[in-house]
Amino acid sequence: MKKSLFFVLVFALTIAFSGQDSPALAEAEIDDNSVWHLEKDYHNKDNLEKYETLIKLEAEEIGVETEGKDLVTIAKEVFEANLRKAAQELGIETEGKEIKDLKKEVHHAKVVAKAKELGIETKGKVPEALAKEVHEVMIRTKAKELELDTNGKELGEIEREVRAILLIRKAEELGIETKGKDTEDLVQEIRDKKIYQTAEKLGIDTSDKGADQLLDEIIKEHAVEAKEQKLFPFEERKMMFHH
Repeated sequence: MKKSLFFVLVFALTIAFSGQDSPALAEAEIDDNSVWHLEKDYHNKDNLEKYETLIKLEAEEIGVETEGKDLVTIAKEVFEANLRKAAQELGIETEGKEIKDLKKEVHHAKVVAKAKELGIETKGKVPEALAKEVHEVMIRTKAKELELDTNGKELGEIEREVRAILLIRKAEELGIETKGKDTEDLVQEIRDKKIYQTAEKLGIDTSDKGADQLLDEIIKEHAVEAKEQKLFPFEERKMMFHH
């Protein structure tokens, strides 16, 4: 599936809602289901306004009419249009279906595809059970790749350790000191560093400007250029596969 600006938009919105970059298993072969994040958040007007430029760029790209509509409505229509497009590309019939039902079908289709890729039997398994199994196999596979000792550990603990390792690696790649810092601090520093890198590449004056101010400027005034160069927050990424 071609990655559209929508996935970038949703990731940016996720930053707005959580206040931080996602500590996803970014280096793993994990399905990109970031389409789901907006479904529960497009009603949040205050956060949406910060990303108005991204939302309207996406609307224009996919042909959603914006004239006479408020931002909440536009964001909702963008989400629904992309969901229907995703369904069609997966061969799912969309006619007459509610968005909540279509979302479940698209999610399940992605779970089944990932299960087949991982060699997991899908026959006779309910969607929730299959998604849970796929999620666990992906976590354990990544843990094995990282040579992480999983003996006697619950899945949640393994997942946290995998996330931490990947997060530390990413921080180190960016030249960020990791010693003595918790996950939350590293997530924030990675996000801020990437924002400053984007600003510098775009020739934006960063003097006396915080990361949030720069991100706002990037999105409102340099979104097209940043997208063309695939700079943060427009870079391609793999998101965590949720069950």
